[in-house]
Amino acid sequence: KVIDNFLDEVYFNSLTFLICDKDRSRKRGDAPPEFSWYFQSDIEGIDGVPGKLFYMTHMIYEDNKPTSKFYDAMFPLLDKLEVNCLLRIKANLYPRTETVHEHRKHSDKDYPHSGAILYLNTCDGYTKLHDGTKVDSVANRVLLFDPSEEHCSTTTSNEPARFNININYIQEQYV
Repeated sequence: KVIDNFLDEVYFNSLTFLICDKDRSRKRGDAPPEFSWYFQSDIEGIDGVPGKLFYMTHMIYEDNKPTSKFYDAMFPLLDKLEVNCLLRIKANLYPRTETVHEHRKHSDKDYPHSGAILYLNTCDGYTKLHDGTKVDSVANRVLLFDPSEEHCSTTTSNEPARFNININYIQEQYV
C-alpha cells in the first residue's frame, strides 16, 4: 500500500531537517546537524558483485533498544503506523550515482511482519517489490508492505542522495 502525504507537513519537515540537512537558510560555517551517518560497504551487491556501491545508515532502534539519541523523534511516525512491537528503525542514505543502480533483492526478516519505508526526498530512485512493482521515491510517501518478501532499493541520479527511513515492526495482523 502506498500513501502520499503520510505525515503532517510540520512534523515531516522536522524529520527532513534532522536527517537530510534541508535547512537552506543555514549559513556557511554553521555547525552541521548532529545526525551521524555510518558507512556500509555491503549494499547487497550490484549486478551480483558486492563492493561496487556503498550506502550510509543511521540505526535508530535495534535489538529491543534505542540506538540513537534521535529515537524519540520517531514517536509521531510510530503512532501513525500503529506499531504494536518495534523490531528496527534505520535511516538510509544512498549517494548519487551517474545512473540509477538497482541493488540485489533481499528480505529484511525471514518471517512475515509489517514494514514501512518513509521517503524523505523526491528523486528518480525507487523501491522494487517481489512482484516487480516499482514505488517511486516521493517526499512524504510511505510504502507499507511485508519486508519478509524480497524487495530492493536503488540509488538516485538526479539528487545528491536518496533518503528514507525503514521501519520493521509487528502490527495487529501478525500478533
